[in-house]
Amino acid sequence: MSATTRYAIALMVLLLVATTSARAIEQLAMQIGVWSSEQLTIQDLQLEVDLLTSGLAVTATAKTVQLAEPFGRLSNVRLRCDKLRWWSAQIDCLQGQLDFSHPQWGSQQVAFEVQALAAAENYKITLNGIRIDQGRLNIQATYQQGQWQAQLTGQQIELNSLLHLISSSINEQQLNHFLQWDLTATADIDAVVNGQQQQLKSATVSTTFNNLTFSDSGGRYVGEQLAVDLQLELTVDAGNGAWQQTLAVRDGQAYFEPVFLDLAEQAVMIRSDGQFGFKEKQWQINNLWFQQGETLKASGRLQGQMAELQSLDIDISSTDLSILYGNWLQPFFPGSSFGQLRTSGEASANMQWQTEHYQFSLDLQSVSLEDDGGRFSITDLNGQIGWSDYAAVLPIALNWQSASVFAVPLGGSRLMAEVSQDQIRFTESLSLPILDGELSINDLQMSLTAPQGLRWQFQGLLSPISMDQLSHVLGWPVLQGKLSGMIPKVSYAGEAITVDGALLLKIFDGTTVIRNLRLQQPFGSLPQLYADIDISRLDLRTLTSTFDFGNISGKLDGRIHNLRLSDWQPVQFDALFETPDKEPGKRRISQRAVNNLSQVGGGPTAILSRGFMGLFEDFSYQKLGLSCRLMNSVCQMDGVEATEQGYYIVKGGGLPPWINVVGHTREVDWPELIARLKAVSQSDGPVIQ
Repeated sequence: MSATTRYAIALMVLLLVATTSARAIEQLAMQIGVWSSEQLTIQDLQLEVDLLTSGLAVTATAKTVQLAEPFGRLSNVRLRCDKLRWWSAQIDCLQGQLDFSHPQWGSQQVAFEVQALAAAENYKITLNGIRIDQGRLNIQATYQQGQWQAQLTGQQIELNSLLHLISSSINEQQLNHFLQWDLTATADIDAVVNGQQQQLKSATVSTTFNNLTFSDSGGRYVGEQLAVDLQLELTVDAGNGAWQQTLAVRDGQAYFEPVFLDLAEQAVMIRSDGQFGFKEKQWQINNLWFQQGETLKASGRLQGQMAELQSLDIDISSTDLSILYGNWLQPFFPGSSFGQLRTSGEASANMQWQTEHYQFSLDLQSVSLEDDGGRFSITDLNGQIGWSDYAAVLPIALNWQSASVFAVPLGGSRLMAEVSQDQIRFTESLSLPILDGELSINDLQMSLTAPQGLRWQFQGLLSPISMDQLSHVLGWPVLQGKLSGMIPKVSYAGEAITVDGALLLKIFDGTTVIRNLRLQQPFGSLPQLYADIDISRLDLRTLTSTFDFGNISGKLDGRIHNLRLSDWQPVQFDALFETPDKEPGKRRISQRAVNNLSQVGGGPTAILSRGFMGLFEDFSYQKLGLSCRLMNSVCQMDGVEATEQGYYIVKGGGLPPWINVVGHTREVDWPELIARLKAVSQSDGPVIQ
């Protein structure tokens, strides 16, 4: 039986006992300075009893009534019962009014009814109109031989006020936890609670929260203007409990770091049932069901002890991948390429996890992914993919219609593999069509283990790709030749892709070899590329005509060593381009090429349009070359030979007419050099008069 019921009945019994000697008297008045029992102390008690034809009318007032916690001290107490009946050991008060003041509850005027059959330990009490700020709470409680039940009905109950009222019955640790949250809401409550003696046996609760707003002290969990419906059924037996609950959130916004949900657009419903043990502090969710709108559903089973999760088995299905990605996946990849995707299609997944093992599988239907930064895309992806540390083999089968990497289109293909014990193995080679060529990937090995993380490697062969097609899709000037090469080994570890061996490019009738190629954080917000490039015997006539630079004949060797690109922009390299000493061949340079090289070297422009040299369209030269060592945004420039005032970019020789082009600037800011190169590319060349 609740403490409130016991105290009300004790007071009734006291009043009735006081009137037993006055049955023949129409009115009895009594004053008691202090009346005390084990759980009750009354000061300045005044009692009036009126004998009516319908029964007794009792009025009692007291300066203070001290109750046991959590009720505490009442002051200015006035109790009136207009219909008090007592027969055959049964006491009824059918029209009662209790007024009092309380430090936390404030001033209260509560209507009550009491029915008591003490011999049978059968009691019933009803309290109506308990005021909690602007809300009202009604309680109906029954007690019979140790079994009790309480029915509570409340409207517009302020949660802050309710928490304040029950704070004395919460232990200090729990209270401090609650006080770390800002919490406001009004609630309509309908609950039935059953128990025996001091033990709770069952509870059925139906609650609607309006304008629920909450925030923890760190702002990691925030809700605003939520509309929440909660139904809960709880049973407790022999130290074990079981529950069933349904939670529906149909309005407002919520943030659970880093996930943000607009519940007005996509309502959320969560249902669960399970058991827990108080002694072992074990819990088990037999059925967990989640739904967001009409597009995302999840179900599963979980088990744990206290706050520790021990196992789970979750199924997720989404008929609109953009909702799943936008709400639940994208927030976990800020600043990376996986954080800026456009997605579509359908997906379903299963996740099984235990403290020792895990398994994940994903089914995809008509899925398309496109990075907003243009770094990659894939269209019409279908199949199954998974990962597991179990020994049992999990199949992987994927196919797609098309894809792209950094604007380079890839054709459709398929991937067949097997995964077990954190290892993946291809069951057949993967062929990726690239323009008119193909990249063949063989001997792929992949692992995902702690602490190394994701690691993979493969060998491959790049069959010839037309450079003119590649130039077109990359927005470059049209390049001639083929891109091809053997790829002995490509590996990924520690967020870095490393290419062992060399990539061979056949362009401009020469050979370009790329070695020591390494790419860090390839899909991150600031990718870093490192490489060494060697160039051999490029045909200058083909090269200069391609870039509309002005005509130069001859061959060109070169190197770009210690190259580093940050976010695909050069920040460091050591570059040298020069004509080879052997097999010089015919070497001629046009006026426009002379003018452009002079502009790159920081010399005067259009110098050949004036005077005698303007009569010639081209000139012979002995050698040409230019170097740049870039560091800290400054390019240290040099040519093929030093002069008193600078360095030769072009040194004349051979049959006249011949000409020298001298560079005068040794140090150039990289942005300025880029501006010069852009000016050269946009120049119409000198006018010959």
